[in-house]
Amino acid sequence: MTVTQQHRAATRGGASRAPRTIGRARLPLSLLALLTAATAAPAADKTEPPPGALSVSVKRAREMCFKDQVEVTGTISARREVEVGPSREGYVVSQVLVEPLETVSAGQALAELSPAEGAGGGGAVSLRSPVAGVVSRNAAVVGMPASPRQGGLFRIVANGEMDLRAEAPIDDLKKLSVGQKVVVTPLGSPAAPAKVQFIAPSVDPASQLGRVKIAIEPGRSLQTGVFARGVILVAERCGTGVPYSSIMYPPDGTIVHVVVDNRVVARRVEVGLLAGSDVEIRSGVTADDLVVIRSGPFLRDGDLVAPIRVEEAPGAEAARDRVSRGETR
Repeated sequence: MTVTQQHRAATRGGASRAPRTIGRARLPLSLLALLTAATAAPAADKTEPPPGALSVSVKRAREMCFKDQVEVTGTISARREVEVGPSREGYVVSQVLVEPLETVSAGQALAELSPAEGAGGGGAVSLRSPVAGVVSRNAAVVGMPASPRQGGLFRIVANGEMDLRAEAPIDDLKKLSVGQKVVVTPLGSPAAPAKVQFIAPSVDPASQLGRVKIAIEPGRSLQTGVFARGVILVAERCGTGVPYSSIMYPPDGTIVHVVVDNRVVARRVEVGLLAGSDVEIRSGVTADDLVVIRSGPFLRDGDLVAPIRVEEAPGAEAARDRVSRGETR
């Protein structure tokens, strides 16, 4: 078909092709409308900061639980330790059968002793544990003389029962009671469950510290004399929490700055317990209030601000829970 024929055909079929031309025009227009709507939607949700407003980072106050805890430090010791050695002279160690921290049963052989050269009478004997427990010390060496005058060759922690012997200030002692749950973390070892077993009825006059004995759950491979930390759970309550950095302590009270309609409002608050980097608010702020994360003297009640929401990093809540349980790993 020539150009002229095409022109004539177009003239004859103009009416029939017009709708097709309009149909083609509709598609780009509809796409344009969709793109315009998609672009405009975020702008409708976004609040433009007021002119001259100071930008501040904010975070919503939220419901969370707080644990009242007491932290103590001390050393690991055996509740009852038994020494095992020969009852008479004239022996040497011929065989050592156990290692330190090994669990033994009552009557189990710890070492074999042979008569020393030139010693009269008697044959080889077995040195046995009088109690079940854990070997805390092994001084036996093959070939060494075994004498009662040297003291025991072995020390056995009876039934493997170990304690954390610690001290606490008098104010913390008032919160403690026998049976409270404790998480004990010895230096270089995993945390172990425990319970408060004994609280001294008096304190040292010089240091104002009182003794606390904490029974560690048996079955742990612990060494005596190791430094350890204990976190004692006293109480737990749930309420409103805000970042500790949001708290201000002016001379006339404790305040938190919240943002309402782009204006700073100073709220007087009553603070409670700590949980990691958060603090409990007993009154003055409720959940979902927008709290200024870092308050300072540059903010005044009624200031015009542009709030910038700060979202919590993934895993932050789990990290807080570990801190509140006294875990360090």
